Amino acid sequence: MEKPFILHMFTPGRNVSPFDVNMAYDAGYQAVIPYGDVGLDQLGPLTQDAIFSRGPKGVKRTGIFIGGREIGLAADMLDAARNAMVPPFEVSVFSDPSGAFTTAAAMVACVERQLKKAHGVDLAGRAVLVVGGTGPVGA
Repeated sequence: MEKPFILHMFTPGRNVSPFDVNMAYDAGYQAVIPYGDVGLDQLGPLTQDAIFSRGPKGVKRTGIFIGGREIGLAADMLDAARNAMVPPFEVSVFSDPSGAFTTAAAMVACVERQLKKAHGVDLAGRAVLVVGGTGPVGA
């Protein structure tokens, strides 16, 4: 029997965002485990518990999501999770504090689509200045 797809969701806040939980289930994860009040110092041990318990094959069906509202802290937490991994015990880890990174990526995709439509070119090799749009969504 194959191991289920599990997503461990870490946030420094009291609660994981219901939006993020919904997105995880809608993406196909069979188990979504929320962890609130997670400190930066806890990321290493939590990551290692998640990876070593599943074995080299099970880690392919394991993910870590880092939420929260503070972009800098989320980036530090992402680094801490990555630094706790030991090949071949590596999982996908993603951070998106209050949608800041996915919203920014969507904006870049929209700009590139419009650039292609209006001018027949893409963003490759171009320098782009984005004014505004900083921080987590809703901040």
